[in-house]
Amino acid sequence: MSKRNHKIMAAVCCTGLLVLGSVGLAQAQSPTILAGGGVRQDSMTGPGAENEGNQAMDKIRIWGTVLSVEDGMIRIDNQSGVSYEGEIVLNIGSEYSRVLDAESGLPVELSDIKAGEFIYAYIGPAMTMSLPPMTTAEMVICHVPQDKQAPDYVQVKSMQQGADGNWSLTASDGTAYHVPGDCQILPYLTRNLVRLEDVKESDNCMIWMDDMGSVERIVLFAQDFE
Repeated sequence: MSKRNHKIMAAVCCTGLLVLGSVGLAQAQSPTILAGGGVRQDSMTGPGAENEGNQAMDKIRIWGTVLSVEDGMIRIDNQSGVSYEGEIVLNIGSEYSRVLDAESGLPVELSDIKAGEFIYAYIGPAMTMSLPPMTTAEMVICHVPQDKQAPDYVQVKSMQQGADGNWSLTASDGTAYHVPGDCQILPYLTRNLVRLEDVKESDNCMIWMDDMGSVERIVLFAQDFE
């Protein structure tokens, strides 16, 4: 398990301990639920729902309207149809979370997210049994233009080049992406030179799609936070 995953699980566990003091002995006996299995599994109607059924258990995408933003927390009305439906508290920390702009892929201050904004979040499979439940967000994608699709945040399962020079990227949830040979690829917050052939299994990246369904831009992340 990577250092980043250790930090995420530690954050969830710490949150669970804080919540247990106020939710009673019955809940203390079962401090967490699986977000992927969900308390409710309703039909999916939100954008990107066609891929959500195959979402890997260790990275679950939800979306919805921001209810409030507090110090280190976002309250979201989850409308994705997966995980817990309704209000969820997302814990945000600099050591285990990224909050990025949907167009630029650059960091956004938590204070720049306002109530009423529609955001996407990638969470782990466990959350506390408090009401509302709490979980840790690995990634929050905000400032999504109304006329554009939000980028996908994926973990790479494979990256293979075809005879025509184009590439096929398969994510850990089974989603396949067509990547043109001249697709732009950038490293996250560094000036290092990266190429499509540098993308390998277990890498995390953000993927922007064009109107034709091909990948037009990739931002490649380092394995762990510094």
